Amino acid sequence: MAEIDRHRDYLIEAWEAAQAAPLSAKKLMLAALLADAYADRLFAMQDETRDILAFRAGLAARSAALAQVFALVRGELRLVTEAVEVPLADYGTLRVEDFMVSLYNDNTVQRVRLVLPDGQRVLAHPVVGEAVGYLSSASA
Repeated sequence: MAEIDRHRDYLIEAWEAAQAAPLSAKKLMLAALLADAYADRLFAMQDETRDILAFRAGLAARSAALAQVFALVRGELRLVTEAVEVPLADYGTLRVEDFMVSLYNDNTVQRVRLVLPDGQRVLAHPVVGEAVGYLSSASA
């Protein structure tokens, strides 16, 4: 049990580092990779199924965010850093650095996003954060 706790702590540390560096796709990818590996550790701890693919499919069915993280790690999705428009109504939620950048870049800031198979883009940090939260609660 102590090994899974260490891995969860490492996963949470990587997630916190990704949050602290919101433009680092590398740090966000590390958190995604650790989340993927953590799912394998959860499989090793359980006795209900002997099929790891079925176990992971079950996790993905219960968490859309985790399904997207699995797809990212498999290479089916990719991360991109690109400009995202910030509505004026949301300016109060921006960090000072982002606010200053947006003033000089036509109300846009850089964000890391997931590119889905259909080309749609979604903010990546909330997806990875939700997946990490799901995995943390699944092992508690």
